[in-house]
Amino acid sequence: MFENIMVPVDGSKYNDKAIEIAIEMALKFNSKIIAVHVLEEFSKNSYTDDEDSGDDILANVTNKAKVHNIDVIEHLITGDPLRDMKTIIRKSGTDLVIISSKGKDEIKNKELENHFGSVASRVIKNSDIPILLIGSS
Repeated sequence: MFENIMVPVDGSKYNDKAIEIAIEMALKFNSKIIAVHVLEEFSKNSYTDDEDSGDDILANVTNKAKVHNIDVIEHLITGDPLRDMKTIIRKSGTDLVIISSKGKDEIKNKELENHFGSVASRVIKNSDIPILLIGSS
């Protein structure tokens, strides 16, 4: 049913549940996991630091899935997650996106505490495939 399950990850505490559920779904449907981390194209950090951090975030998904013999395809992409997620989803052949309702930016911005994060909202609005939104608690 779902050949490729995408889980966008940013290294925030909110991603853990989304990763866990992506693994459960991959086991159930014999799917691959597509782990995506987007490096901000206009980051204030050095590219090397951001790239190393992104590699670690993606390796976390791969290591958790490896325990269950699930294949993970890692994508470390430079771009704008708000602008580019629809294209990333389409080009990766994703059948289902499992995304946490909040991400690292929402941790910093307490005003958004009771709302969906901007990336999750954009994915929900612009996607034409199933989205499984994982609430943060």
